[in-house]
Amino acid sequence: MGGILSNLTGSPETSESQGCNIFWGHVTRELYEVFRKYDDGNGRIPLCQLRKAFNEVHLYPSKSQIFEMVQCAVEYGSPCEPDHVTFGEFCILVTELKNHYHNCHNIITPKPKSLYREKKTETDSIKWKKRENTTHFQVFLGGSCNPTTWRQELAIPFLKSHGITFYNPQVQNWRPELLELEAQAKENADIMFFVIDKETRGISSMIEVGYLVASMKQVILVLTEIEDNDTECKRVFTEQEKSDLCRGRKILEDLVERNSVPVFTDIDTALKCTEIVLNQGLRVQDLDLQHGAQPVIHGHIPVGETLLQMREAFNSMDSASFTTVDDQQLTPQELKLAYKSCTGKDLDSKWLKKKDKHSKYYFEEFCCIMVESQVQPGTVQKKITSFISTIFGKFSGHSSCSMPCHSEKDFRDVYLGGSCGDSNWRDKIAIPILRKNGISYVNPFISGYNQKLIPIQVQAREKCRLLLYVITDRTRSLSSMIEAGYYVGLGCKVILCIQQMKEGAMIGGEKISECGVKDYARGRAYLADLANREGVHIFEDILETVMYCVSYLQEIPVDTGY
Repeated sequence: MGGILSNLTGSPETSESQGCNIFWGHVTRELYEVFRKYDDGNGRIPLCQLRKAFNEVHLYPSKSQIFEMVQCAVEYGSPCEPDHVTFGEFCILVTELKNHYHNCHNIITPKPKSLYREKKTETDSIKWKKRENTTHFQVFLGGSCNPTTWRQELAIPFLKSHGITFYNPQVQNWRPELLELEAQAKENADIMFFVIDKETRGISSMIEVGYLVASMKQVILVLTEIEDNDTECKRVFTEQEKSDLCRGRKILEDLVERNSVPVFTDIDTALKCTEIVLNQGLRVQDLDLQHGAQPVIHGHIPVGETLLQMREAFNSMDSASFTTVDDQQLTPQELKLAYKSCTGKDLDSKWLKKKDKHSKYYFEEFCCIMVESQVQPGTVQKKITSFISTIFGKFSGHSSCSMPCHSEKDFRDVYLGGSCGDSNWRDKIAIPILRKNGISYVNPFISGYNQKLIPIQVQAREKCRLLLYVITDRTRSLSSMIEAGYYVGLGCKVILCIQQMKEGAMIGGEKISECGVKDYARGRAYLADLANREGVHIFEDILETVMYCVSYLQEIPVDTGY
């Protein structure tokens, strides 16, 4: 990229002489020292480095939050490519996230509207009572099984050498009586250690991890990405299935990080952190960078709204109607109006004296001025908090990246989760019946998947009183099964319709392999089993399922949410 972005690699004097001054005080200077470490040489930080840059200023967003920030940056025309942020954008994003951390005592993790059975963390005394008459293993080794060898080659030798007891469910000679022992081991283990590797689909394991994290179990998760040459049963995954598997992993990662649980990418580091948790009496959520973990703080909070609204205010004042973002500038008067539209306050004229009175201002400068103008000696955090709160108050609920809205009118009756793809059950069955009965709904169906929709869809489903998941026999439905398992574990009102995938099934014009059919069947069976244990209603017929949802919603009071 050319234009103003290339100026950011120069000195303060060089940047200013070329028309864009990015240094307006000590905050922007300090942030620039961080920015330059991760700058790709074109005055921008690429998506792959953005999380490290935030960590350097002691901020720990989730992967979904990082992606959401970048999407909000380009929503109204950032000069960057979709997977980068500029210096000014970085300053605003840092300020916004720091404000959330400062107000952490006021931040309450939002409870889904469908929550009806809130689970609580077990006390040590309760755990010991449950273990009195059962064998207690410190670590349960869950996750990918055959043909993987991570248990025998890595996990078991490490745990033995450190005197850590474990239960390995992968045995050569399986017997029915092992079911009870495995269930007890899961129930009583201090750590649920799960590896979802790239050699297997890991369907049941991913559903189980979502359920366990929602149930507030201590989970250490190692998650690897599917690559082009990865195989199942010695056959390379098709592009279509690989896309579904990758989507499922991203959904799981988001749900786990929303609970401030770090996700690992290598087994050795995860094992070392397991030892640390057990020996030091830490929670998995307490692991940090020094331990080798990637911590997440407040992973459920929507971010990027401030930046999006500032871009909107800046664009609305552009009387010259420049055709490119690189050329877009405001006069001093227009800059004052943009500032006032964001904060409701007048901009102190002293900030405009740093440039010639006839100079114009780029959006980068608007961002830097906005940050610095709120930072004054003795009132730094108070003013930043006021600034962010003012912008959220003026613009909330205004865009695709909007903050959660708690107005009753924004709640819906039912979330139509489940199969998409070849399935048309929403349009053909569910929606006509719901409309006929005056029942509101959220339809998450999209023609094409986009990662930026993950946090948006979470916000939408958590405003619904009932979560319906239809798992048809004509779709893999991995992501939907992971979501369903998570919300069952959380204690939400979930209704399931599960149809079994049959041998020779075709999905998207592709025949599912025999190994694939077995894997997806096991996933459906596992979801049904955990749902049965939690008292969740399960159906096979879609029409019957929808009619039950209607009768349920008509019987419960509207204002209870359960």
